[in-house]
Amino acid sequence: MFDHVFAIDWSARSRPSPKKPSPDSIFIAQKDAGNAEYHPKYFRTRLSAYDYLRVELKNNLTQGKRQLVGFDFAFGFPTGFLSNFVGGNDVRLLWKWLFERIEDDDANSNNRFLVADKLNSLCNGIGPFWGCPVNLKLPNLPVKGTDCKDHGFPQFRLCELFTAAQSVWKLYTTGAVGSQTLLGLPYLYQLASEFGEEIAFWPFDDDAFLGNKKIVVCEIYPSMFFDRNAQGRLIEVYPEQQYNINDATQVYLMVEVLLNAFEYPWFQSYLIPNNYSKQICEEGWIFGQRMESGG
Repeated sequence: MFDHVFAIDWSARSRPSPKKPSPDSIFIAQKDAGNAEYHPKYFRTRLSAYDYLRVELKNNLTQGKRQLVGFDFAFGFPTGFLSNFVGGNDVRLLWKWLFERIEDDDANSNNRFLVADKLNSLCNGIGPFWGCPVNLKLPNLPVKGTDCKDHGFPQFRLCELFTAAQSVWKLYTTGAVGSQTLLGLPYLYQLASEFGEEIAFWPFDDDAFLGNKKIVVCEIYPSMFFDRNAQGRLIEVYPEQQYNINDATQVYLMVEVLLNAFEYPWFQSYLIPNNYSKQICEEGWIFGQRMESGG
């Protein structure tokens, strides 16, 4: 279905990543259908990664290529948050709100904790976002998740109940996917604004995979396919990958998943469980995530 795919390992660093390729940074892997030679590229900042991706997408469009882009951060939040916040089910309104308030400069300096504090102030109770440096005392952002209460939102999205993913409300310390999400969603809005009718976001757009959109963007979770905790295992099995870093190896392998997934009929049946379609179109869904039987 696609001529070119991208798998992107995102980062919430607050300063540029080291000059030497390092873990917990941004890596972009990409591959053309039929092209055997590809290696991830390393980026020190989110802005440089986005600029590179934007140029690559435009160049591929001029060649008539249909493209699939996977980002490893959540595209939405647990059920109820979107409708409570924007009064509807258009996730782009939330992305736009974040785009207008998140500051993220060319040195990775950002205001994500302040924005999370603002989001919490618009909700009931305490939370749902939590986690920040102890010296950053914000009135509506608790340091610990155990301090959150009475906000009324689930801890996890539906798709996360079947993975080892951490809660998207978590903003600080290891596995803080919430920070990656707050610093990633504004870039989805930029993509939507820049590419207009040529781009679709799955699963929010009905015609994402079955329509004729030239660019489709989806959420990925590489650790679902490749065990991130088995230190060195991926590197040993795939030594041809140029970095001695698991993050890079995972996106290196993830492009193969994205490129070949649609060849298998069983895979398509697990793309989205129809009986939860309304909830999923609010929360988002991880590409390739299967729901446990009876779930």
